[in-house]
Amino acid sequence: MKIKALLATLIGAVALQGVSAGEWCPPAPDKCPVECCDDTNGEVSFGYGSDYIFYGVRLARDHVWADANYTFDGLPLPLTVGVWHLSSLGSGGAVSDAYGDETNLYASVALPSFCGFDASLGYKALFYPTTRQPSPGTAGDSQNELSLSISREIFCGVTLGYTAAYDFNVTDFNDTVLADRSGAWVHTLGLSKSVDITDCLALDLAGGVLYTDNYWENVAGATKDSGWNNYYLSASLPIALSGCATLTPYVGYSGTPDTWVADGINGGVPGANQNDVFHGGVSISVGF
Repeated sequence: MKIKALLATLIGAVALQGVSAGEWCPPAPDKCPVECCDDTNGEVSFGYGSDYIFYGVRLARDHVWADANYTFDGLPLPLTVGVWHLSSLGSGGAVSDAYGDETNLYASVALPSFCGFDASLGYKALFYPTTRQPSPGTAGDSQNELSLSISREIFCGVTLGYTAAYDFNVTDFNDTVLADRSGAWVHTLGLSKSVDITDCLALDLAGGVLYTDNYWENVAGATKDSGWNNYYLSASLPIALSGCATLTPYVGYSGTPDTWVADGINGGVPGANQNDVFHGGVSISVGF
């Protein structure tokens, strides 16, 4: 999908006034006459994206993805488990889009709030069944990630968020475990805000920066130990098709200034990584 088409979708979404709100319960039921799914614990989502950007690196162009998760809130600490899968559509050809598939299994535990801070612990297992294969005809490799996320509203509805992710048994994208490290860190610091446009529509804005430590390998094969990785900006319009279903078009930008880690790294997919990427897509989610 071309960027112009994505922008047309985004602009068209603003014009929709007869549907209910996004992921929140509409404050004016007479204007959005649907029943709210306020007791759902699960969600199924799927979507399309023009570019798959992983920690500041574009690994694929056109792709589709699906996600399913469920939250067990009857436990001492709420536990969310889920599965996410991405498939590259290969529209760029073998040279620029040979990524293939990726499957993630994940879980997170919501921690008690403290002094206004919300926090959660997470785990993610990433599998590459058709990508990053150690040798032709063999199964793809995998990696594991532990994370801690902290967030707090700081002023006027603006939320500050920080995530520290530690990846162990990390490989480079040529499927060789880097001998000089036992793991790697990715730090993400960002701001987000949701602006109500009408009773039935909102604009979600986000931006932030990533700092990586011993994660990527550059084109020359030398490990870049640490540094600023990339920055990002995004805007999305969640629109509810019903009380349980939400349609969300979005656009985003990932920037990698000269000398930053993600500028010229070795992604293992020739031609797929292009710095300073303007991208977009659309998704739909249904609660149950």
